[in-house]
Amino acid sequence: MTISEKVYSLTHAQRTVTATFAENPKSSSGQIAKTLYEQHHKKPLGSGGYLETVLGMLQGGNAEEMNRIQGIQPTQEDLDKVAECGKFGTRPSDLFLKIYHDVLSTLDANPWAGLVSPPLLGSRGVVNLSIISVIPEIIQHHYDCIIRAEHEVFLATNFWQASKSASKICDAFIELSKRAEKRGKKVVVKMLYDRANLKMLTESHIVVEEDEWIGEEVKIPKRSEMPWVDFELVNFHQPMLGTFHAKFMIVDRKMALLCSNNIQDRANMEMMTHLEGPIVDSLYDMALISWFRPMHPPLPLLNTPYQVPSDGYKFGMDNEYAITRNLDGTKGAELFKKLEREAGGVPEGHAGDGPEGQLAASAPDTDNKPFISGTYQTITDHLNAGDQPNTHASLPYEVPASPSDEYTPHILHAPHAECPMALVNRAPNGKPGNPASGTHNAQDAAWLAALEYAQHSVFIQTPTFNAAPVVEGVLNAVRRGIECTLYVDVGFNDGGEVLPGQGGTNEVVSKKMFEQLKEEEKDNLKFYWYTGKDQTKPINASAQKRNCHVKLMIVDDIVGIQGNGNQDTQSWYHSQEVNVMVDSPSICHEWRDGIRRNQNTQYHRLGNDGVYRDAEGNELTDSTGVTSGFRGVVKGVQGSIARVRGKGGF
Repeated sequence: MTISEKVYSLTHAQRTVTATFAENPKSSSGQIAKTLYEQHHKKPLGSGGYLETVLGMLQGGNAEEMNRIQGIQPTQEDLDKVAECGKFGTRPSDLFLKIYHDVLSTLDANPWAGLVSPPLLGSRGVVNLSIISVIPEIIQHHYDCIIRAEHEVFLATNFWQASKSASKICDAFIELSKRAEKRGKKVVVKMLYDRANLKMLTESHIVVEEDEWIGEEVKIPKRSEMPWVDFELVNFHQPMLGTFHAKFMIVDRKMALLCSNNIQDRANMEMMTHLEGPIVDSLYDMALISWFRPMHPPLPLLNTPYQVPSDGYKFGMDNEYAITRNLDGTKGAELFKKLEREAGGVPEGHAGDGPEGQLAASAPDTDNKPFISGTYQTITDHLNAGDQPNTHASLPYEVPASPSDEYTPHILHAPHAECPMALVNRAPNGKPGNPASGTHNAQDAAWLAALEYAQHSVFIQTPTFNAAPVVEGVLNAVRRGIECTLYVDVGFNDGGEVLPGQGGTNEVVSKKMFEQLKEEEKDNLKFYWYTGKDQTKPINASAQKRNCHVKLMIVDDIVGIQGNGNQDTQSWYHSQEVNVMVDSPSICHEWRDGIRRNQNTQYHRLGNDGVYRDAEGNELTDSTGVTSGFRGVVKGVQGSIARVRGKGGF
């Protein structure tokens, strides 16, 4: 069944939130969104806090919203029409179009089901850099991008916590102010986070004043410490359960970062992508909608759409945001030395902000240490930078037989042309309960369609895996003969997942999944526990030593979906998420290869009974001890409270 004329017209509309806001900068993006496609609205976007959520609880979900065409593949004629509903540049693959078809279907009932103006839902762009590493590595790239801003920065995170990571961002704001002063022009910085409080009784977007943001729990610099930064901060949470789970940054409408990590110190392996191209305008529009309020002052580039660089996209060390800390492995060490020779020292604009960059090339490799992040260091030291200083390697380091097997947390993507992309997001939903209508959004539709239309393989890495729709979707794919590979973190957020309605812990879910399969089907379900690169076996996430918080899906080695969304009940039904869907075999290959290089998960598969055993046949013994029943509920409540405070897995 093809998409409706209504959806076709929405994706071809001339108006977007960004363009309309540019014409009315004293207005608010929320008010604009409420009226922009009024003739199509099922209900407007809201910002009403607890009262709005309570009123929403009195309304049942509309089951008609979920009348998707199950088991009926779109025809070639359908796909031709779908291909016209995005600014893709070139025709996407049929797989991408099939998934996008189901994403578009969510707009029939609500134009804002994708949390972006429909004309910007489908776009194109490039991925210059991806980082699969610990949080400090990703925060370093934030720093390097922030200090280069000339006009504006929009930074969003689920949870901000005073920490080494947060201090690095604060240092970037102060350095940005110094550079702006030299130019004689202020830079506007908007920041959005989720620190739920009682003020959200009637309003879910709260302006945070300076006396609050300089407090011990946040510790953002005073205005007087960054006088050339025009800073504004909003706290956003849609009570009760509508967490702002998004993590992204946009600088000067030139580039965007899409991340799995919050801005806090955690023992997590994470993933970030650096995006350039028209897709940046799509993310910008989503950011404005998320902000919702008037801006004081407005962003200066509201009326300046993304412009492709006159000399084309730059990759590797030619990119203006690249520094020598982005270099890993023997090839990275060779390039560092070459750049150093050509510059007569560390190349200007490429060195890190610490002495390690300047010592990298000349440091003797006497201890057989690999070259990581522009310096010689052990893999364990690198992983321990993620707030886990006392974790020891259980696997001795050996020099890889080939550079293709080296630990390389930075993926400097090979130069490539623009590829089709789409934002597949979901807005927050604070109303308790998990009705079928709760999955009627671009994110969930994309995930379900990916599982439905896969022809040979699906790869998923996620910290938690328990949402009923994705469990069912994977099982159905496995029964169709699709190889489904799941990389999941044993013990991640067990306290919260054990609560009624949350789906259960990863260990419980893995066992139940295998129980539901026939013996001949089980080989197609390849379930693994995340294992750190320097470890011989998985470590339960409750130990806070080697955890993984990556969120990635790759389908048929062609289409990748990366961003903020976990495969748990909270992400499927309640949190705001932002994800990009990319149509590119080469990028998917480089992502998958990066996953392989930077962890040992591929060696730690569960048995066909859903239980992990080591080489000697021993099961894991470091369980969290979370159980069902009353005690489990108590621990679950404690875990959920910790998660909201940023102290649990989220």
